[in-house]
Amino acid sequence: MSVTQSAPGSATAERDNRAARVSAYAVVLAAFVGGGGYVPAALFLPLTLTWTAVILLCGVTAIVAGHVARFRAKRLGLRGRWLALAGIVGGWICVLVAVLALAAVVGVIGGLAVLIDS
Repeated sequence: MSVTQSAPGSATAERDNRAARVSAYAVVLAAFVGGGGYVPAALFLPLTLTWTAVILLCGVTAIVAGHVARFRAKRLGLRGRWLALAGIVGGWICVLVAVLALAAVVGVIGGLAVLIDS
């Protein structure tokens, strides 16, 4: 297959798997937010919770869009199966990072509550 540019309404443009790109873009956005926001988020609790929510939302979006893209690629013969698989794997990694960050926040708050109480 050759990669060519086509008009938005043409038949070749409709053969592209948009859900695979959405899945990959969601993982890239989560990596951008996670990489750039971690140090300030560690110093300010509301920013940490926002950071965790954005990472979790991007991860879930990547997982859902990746599964939709894999289904469409298999059923309709579209391209992007490997990109969709990368989005699914990256989405699960984002969910794991968000859950671990949330567990760390809960642990820190619980530890501070124990220190203050005693």
